[in-house]
Amino acid sequence: MDNKSEAGRLLKLYERIVPQVCWAEMDHGGGQIYTLPVVIEMMLLQRLSERGTQQDAVEALAGGRLDGLLKPGKRVQGGKISTNTGGYARACGRVSVETVEHICDQVLAELSLEIKPESQWDRPVMLLDGSSLRLEHAHGLLEAFPAGRNQHGPGHWGTMKWVALHDMSTGIAQRPAWGPMYGPEAVSEPSLARQVLGRAPTGSVIVGDAGFGIFVFAEAVVGHGHEALFRLSKPRAQALAGKSLPAQGECPVCWRPSPLERKKYPELADAGVKGRMIVCSRDGFRDKLYLFTTLQQPAEDIVDLYRQRWNLELDLRTLKGTLRLEHLRGKSQAAVEKEMLIAVVAYGLVRTFMAIAARRAGIKPRLLSFTRCYGLLDAFSNKLCSPDPILQKQAYDLLLDYMAKSRLPKRSKPRSFPRKVWSSGKHFPAKHHSDSSKM
Repeated sequence: MDNKSEAGRLLKLYERIVPQVCWAEMDHGGGQIYTLPVVIEMMLLQRLSERGTQQDAVEALAGGRLDGLLKPGKRVQGGKISTNTGGYARACGRVSVETVEHICDQVLAELSLEIKPESQWDRPVMLLDGSSLRLEHAHGLLEAFPAGRNQHGPGHWGTMKWVALHDMSTGIAQRPAWGPMYGPEAVSEPSLARQVLGRAPTGSVIVGDAGFGIFVFAEAVVGHGHEALFRLSKPRAQALAGKSLPAQGECPVCWRPSPLERKKYPELADAGVKGRMIVCSRDGFRDKLYLFTTLQQPAEDIVDLYRQRWNLELDLRTLKGTLRLEHLRGKSQAAVEKEMLIAVVAYGLVRTFMAIAARRAGIKPRLLSFTRCYGLLDAFSNKLCSPDPILQKQAYDLLLDYMAKSRLPKRSKPRSFPRKVWSSGKHFPAKHHSDSSKM
């Protein structure tokens, strides 16, 4: 694809989040101002904005940022669009989760065209991992996503578990799967991961940590036509390889379901997954690596590939930090789900611009700083949606040039301190019970 057609495709996608013909099928009426295209674009602008407030989105609308999407009318032509956020908030509430999911799938399918097969593996490599998101303390949310508890009692914030699938090279994400982390309806990471498998490009390599290293999920990966690469816990590796498990090296194995798995999944009683067990020690890992894979490449290359799984940890940190998903602010289940989906779309847009900028510069996308590119896209957003095609193209080329220069610093020395989890420093105040006897 030449640069001109590439720019036109991405600019059209940025300016009109999904093809215009689809809006009529999903728009059920939102008045003169807050039609579905306008609301979705404002939600995206809010997520791409550094502050991320509804006021930012409304001010962008009043300032003419979305004039190309507005219907003609007295308020639009007279410049009398209200800057109060109430109308926008109500319009967001009218958009259903199903509509946002549909738009998310269409946009991510378009962005996934930038996911290319890895030359060494002749297929895309997708990284898989799970995380948790903190939710507001609201009655409806706590019913859908209960808070956890410990020795001190129940927690305060609701908690959502989600599973993400990202391209190893570009970081472009697929639509995640989510569910409650605690409570009677709690879901496991492997069960959520089975939902996202169908969204991976055909014939991908699925790379996951020990949380996904179970037979049921390995069989699902192979059943979808993908290749598997999972880390296993030591007990599971010993049970799988038995006496054939080497201290270092590899051995062929045929993974069969355990008695408990056969009882829980009777349809898989006779199933099996053929592959290899690789055992090795590597710098950066405290214990030995026990890897199961269906790939046929040399063991050294497979171990190096598994090391790339750490990129997804950085992606999740970016989503939760830079795109503010650490704590979702919606007060209802629908609100937080729409908030999360729009954030994934915004993240995918930034990653796509980064991938194109890196390809033009002849470097790897992972060498670019997401935070800097995210800020650049926000700064150039007005010009990228200008009605003047010449100004659009100039802004597009200049943006990619700036992104290509936004490289991560090179460390002259490795970190001098051990990796650890640092506290966020935010704690809900302890409960204080009144003592009626002292009153």
